[in-house]
Amino acid sequence: MARPVQFSDADLRAHLAPPGNPLQIFVSPVAWRSVGYCLTSMIVGLAALFAGIVGVLVLPLVTWATANVERTRLVVLGLPRLSPLPRSRVRHPWDLRGFTDGNLAVWGITVLFALIDLVPGTAWAGAVSALARSLVVVYGGPAALVDRILAVVGLLLVLMGGLYGAWALASAQALLIDLQLRPHSDLSRKVDELTTSRRELVDVFAAERRRIEHDLHDGAQQHLVLLSMQLGEADYALGQGRIEDARSALAAAQASVEAATTALRETVRGIHPQLLTDRGLVAAVRELAERQPLGVHVEVSGERAPSEQLSLAAYYLVSEAFTNVVKHSGASTATVRLTLDDPLRVEVYDDGHGGAEIRPGHGLSGLVERTRALGGGVWLTSPPGGPTLLRASFPNPS
Repeated sequence: MARPVQFSDADLRAHLAPPGNPLQIFVSPVAWRSVGYCLTSMIVGLAALFAGIVGVLVLPLVTWATANVERTRLVVLGLPRLSPLPRSRVRHPWDLRGFTDGNLAVWGITVLFALIDLVPGTAWAGAVSALARSLVVVYGGPAALVDRILAVVGLLLVLMGGLYGAWALASAQALLIDLQLRPHSDLSRKVDELTTSRRELVDVFAAERRRIEHDLHDGAQQHLVLLSMQLGEADYALGQGRIEDARSALAAAQASVEAATTALRETVRGIHPQLLTDRGLVAAVRELAERQPLGVHVEVSGERAPSEQLSLAAYYLVSEAFTNVVKHSGASTATVRLTLDDPLRVEVYDDGHGGAEIRPGHGLSGLVERTRALGGGVWLTSPPGGPTLLRASFPNPS
């Protein structure tokens, strides 16, 4: 479950930094991207200005639309697209909430930079065009070597100046746009993630309730029904005076009670393992590994014991990984690595045929959301043909 790439302020400035050698500006991707950014700035800005003048009554909608275009246009500079704000926030074209979330400021910045870019951009394009024509004339006819060199140098200097100018204007606009929009985009993205997480957790909890119902129905309930029948047989045998038959029925009833108790214990263990509370994460994972129908090796390093909440999340992650390995992977061996440090790291490796994925609404998806709720993350690597590696990391402060 990939998340969108997020740049910090330092990452943003490092990405937009110009090359140290002026000659490298000609091969710098950021420089040429800046030219494209300035060109689209003029188009978008003039369109936003025209729309704002003509449609002054729907200016809130115009500012909202302009801000969302600017969120997307950052990719021209090679920056990640900021999360758009939902259309539902602007219920009608003149809804004043269209001015919020930095939208009005972004509309003003976009229009301003369109007008600023227009003058030097037009002058630079004209100068390059004129120098290119003169270069054709110089090299197309009799001209001194000095004139040819000067024509080439002049064109290169104008190109260099234009590229640096485009870089400066594009970087300034991108930084201002990011400053206005990123806080609101980050908040919108977090709200979307929380909404998705809540929906997936509800689905997973419903599936977990169905699993418990299934375990009780197919486990303890069947044994208890059989117990009732066996007690009835014992009562009937006693009424007929068949003592041995009654003893046999009671012995069978005792076996059914033990089987029902075992089934209930397994169900309870799936809800909250008592060993985890009594002896901690490592002992619970080792005991879980011993109950698997394949060879499982457990490796432990570090000594920082996690809290009960972290231990429970890590245990369920390992348990669900074992379930997937046994049911779907066809693996013969598996390895669990626990790193008891800050962060707490959990890895589950198997030599199966791979192809595993985290699907919404399934057990592992809910555990991923639970891990994120604790500030951690989950990563799954499972190419076709295997092997499969599930990694998780949890903050584990002392």
